[in-house]
Amino acid sequence: MSAPHDHSEPLILVVDDDQATRLMLRRALERDGYRVEEAVDGGQALEIFDRSHPDLVLMDAVMPGIDGFTACAKLRSLPGGDLTPVLIITGLDDEESVNRAFESGASDYVHKPIRWAVLRQRVRRMLTESRAEKRVNHLAYHDPLTDLPNRQRFADQLEQSTDLARRRGQPLALLFLDLDRFKLINDSLGHGAGDLLLQSVAQRLTACVRKGDIVGRLGGDEFTVIVEGVASAQEAALIAQKVLVVLAEPFMLDSREVFVTASIGIALYPFDGGDHGTLLKNADVAMYRAKDYGRNNYQFYTAEMSARAMERLELENDLRRALERNEFLLHYQPQVHLASGEIIGLEALIRWHHPDLGMVPPADFIQPAEETGLIVPIGEWVLFSACQQARAWQDAGHQRVRVAVNLSGRQLKQRDLVDTVRGVLSDTGLDPKWLELELTESSIMQNDKLTRSTLWELHDMGVRLSIDDFGTGYSSLSYLKRFPIDTLKIDRSFVRDITTDPDDAAIATAIIAMAHNLKLDVVAEGVETVEQRQFLQDRGCDAIQGYLVSRPVPAAMLDQMLAPKVVQSSDKVG
Repeated sequence: MSAPHDHSEPLILVVDDDQATRLMLRRALERDGYRVEEAVDGGQALEIFDRSHPDLVLMDAVMPGIDGFTACAKLRSLPGGDLTPVLIITGLDDEESVNRAFESGASDYVHKPIRWAVLRQRVRRMLTESRAEKRVNHLAYHDPLTDLPNRQRFADQLEQSTDLARRRGQPLALLFLDLDRFKLINDSLGHGAGDLLLQSVAQRLTACVRKGDIVGRLGGDEFTVIVEGVASAQEAALIAQKVLVVLAEPFMLDSREVFVTASIGIALYPFDGGDHGTLLKNADVAMYRAKDYGRNNYQFYTAEMSARAMERLELENDLRRALERNEFLLHYQPQVHLASGEIIGLEALIRWHHPDLGMVPPADFIQPAEETGLIVPIGEWVLFSACQQARAWQDAGHQRVRVAVNLSGRQLKQRDLVDTVRGVLSDTGLDPKWLELELTESSIMQNDKLTRSTLWELHDMGVRLSIDDFGTGYSSLSYLKRFPIDTLKIDRSFVRDITTDPDDAAIATAIIAMAHNLKLDVVAEGVETVEQRQFLQDRGCDAIQGYLVSRPVPAAMLDQMLAPKVVQSSDKVG
């Protein structure tokens, strides 16, 4: 049986030791147009799954050998098993069996005797949700502009490649590429032309490297290439030189000829780093050395390349003193309800006014803060300041709105997080219902047991919880059932081309529909045009956030917007 992507009809794997049950299920499913494979026990089911990659598994619980519960748990660890829905069909109807099914990774559970009308609807719904989830997952791990592996996916692939290189005893080269003066092209020709250029660069890179080499886009104008099995540094240099030559050819952007060059840093495993993180960091350092050497060249990493690392260290030292020097401030970005046009929330966004460097972008200090642990005290300051400001607005008679505060993964790991939030709310006098905590998908999956306990305590306290940048991280619907989430925020990468890209439109529509089926609210981020707002409103999105409404602004600039006499309308938002 060939893989499911070779056929339009979904493939369903039926697992049951009873031949009569398998026969009845096969006939019912084939009448509805599905392809069917059968397995008589859990062991055979795992073999068929690994070979055929079915779209849905119907699994009996009690079977000889490997039972359905065990098979389901093992299936989840197979390639693609984490995204394939499993429906347990069994005569067991006690609570312990139901709990065991879900703990084993089952997506749903139905009892025998089978009610065929119910089963048909359940199968249809699970397949529809699974297709949408897989599309979300693909976009979560691939850059939507170039379809190359994104930062998270590339990091996983680099880790796998370094592990393989270690086992084989072979060197590996990592090329870190940054386009030269890309901002000038963006600013002069527009973001549309910039996007076309990035797509063309991705195509040329993929075409010019060797078969089996892995090209990724980390973001912006940064690309990376994994070159496995290099015989020498000279071989890596030849590939880098080939990339420079290929990129030196003119690009045609909307009938305009554009020239672009690149700076490339090269790090070799195991000489320049024994793990994927160190290798990526050192290739990045080498790339900046190539920039310093006049651009349009490549440089190998050397231990002497410490200037940028020293700058990073100085930034971290300044970051440690920024809190006590009161250098941080908050800006707020409104969230507007699409149906009423009213402001329903404000996301608190931190800014750093450095005494020497001026305004430091969050992208330059959030990651160092996370890595050093400084994000915890900084996060507490943000939480307190935002709650204090929200209460101040209420005391001034302004419109009552929720204030949303981002929680980092490291903050979520703090065992005293609930006490911290409770203390801040008590000290500021803010009712918990006016606080929303925004979490990322990846952060809540890092410690499932602790996270679940923490989030339920916050929920019981009355604090609202939202998933930020939905669709860019873990992207599995299963955690939405386990955690008390109130809101999904559609990532701006899906919103940007929502009116022109069918994939983005389909993903956004699916997220809205799935969220509402789970009784969750939906907020779309990065809304910049009236057309985007109308698209989202037509599909039932609850609220929007972005430059169409307002840029992030200081608290003082929101006083008029929150004044009780001001009536917000959808016309004013646009």
